[in-house]
Amino acid sequence: MSGYIGTQPVPQATQTRDSFTCTAGQTSFATSGYTPNFLDVYLNGVKLTATDYTASNGSDVVLASGAALDDILEVVAYTSFEVVTDTVTNAGTVLNLDRTGSDGTILDLKKDGTTVGSIGAGGGRLYIGSADTGVYFDEGVDSIFPYNPTTQQTRDNAIDLGYSSIRYKDLYLSGGVYLGGTGSANKLDDYEEGTWTPVIRFGGNSVGVSYSVRNGRYTKIGRIVTYYFDISLSARGTSTGNLDFVGFPFVPTNTANPPSILTGSLSSTNDVQGYLTSSGLFLENRNTGTQSNLTHNNVNSNSTFYIVGVYETS
Repeated sequence: MSGYIGTQPVPQATQTRDSFTCTAGQTSFATSGYTPNFLDVYLNGVKLTATDYTASNGSDVVLASGAALDDILEVVAYTSFEVVTDTVTNAGTVLNLDRTGSDGTILDLKKDGTTVGSIGAGGGRLYIGSADTGVYFDEGVDSIFPYNPTTQQTRDNAIDLGYSSIRYKDLYLSGGVYLGGTGSANKLDDYEEGTWTPVIRFGGNSVGVSYSVRNGRYTKIGRIVTYYFDISLSARGTSTGNLDFVGFPFVPTNTANPPSILTGSLSSTNDVQGYLTSSGLFLENRNTGTQSNLTHNNVNSNSTFYIVGVYETS
């Protein structure tokens, strides 16, 4: 007895079977019908190859060589079918692909019969790529390497990330980047730019000082800080003593920094130059035969300063 309990399953393909008892030398057999390329032909239980017969008109099967008397020819025809796109849902692993033995391709991806990429194993670890360009995942050293899937070898200094006209946008790093080499001297581990608020003092105080303009900007690359600020006073205040500027975004590591570039409006000065220390940026009046710090007396209530410089920090 045949049949199903419950819902009858839907087959992926159905078949028809024709059986013939051959006459001596018979070559042509009229079947009940087939779709070319969707049939198998057996002679005395042995499957014939495509060169052993012709089956092209959907009806007849013609042997390349005549059969012997009482040979049994069977033609098994299948309905044609296509692979459909479907979604497989599973709470656990959806697909398990297990390559045994040697490393190599686990999944071969093709377009019109030509391989366009592959996923496989190299050294017992995963790689993804196409031809000689791919990536290799090595959890042993927590790294992703440039990789050649064809040779199953890593590639040093050969694969670019992005292109001149096909760029990535932002790169977020919590560590550094090695530029032009792999030594510690090639590591750039800090770049920063921003604003800061400069403060003018006299004798370490700013009593009564007010500003009409006060701006500060900086760029830090590694340990080198480039700074700029401009200040315009509306009142110089009542504090006295040496003039200096503070509020720098990073503390200098030495007290012998290169001179700052200064333009501004001062009184009783000539050949002014700045020097930066960990305490602040001081200005010196370097007249011939004289070298002294500028003080409150050298500043007007509307003095303006434009200063740029470079210093090293830790």
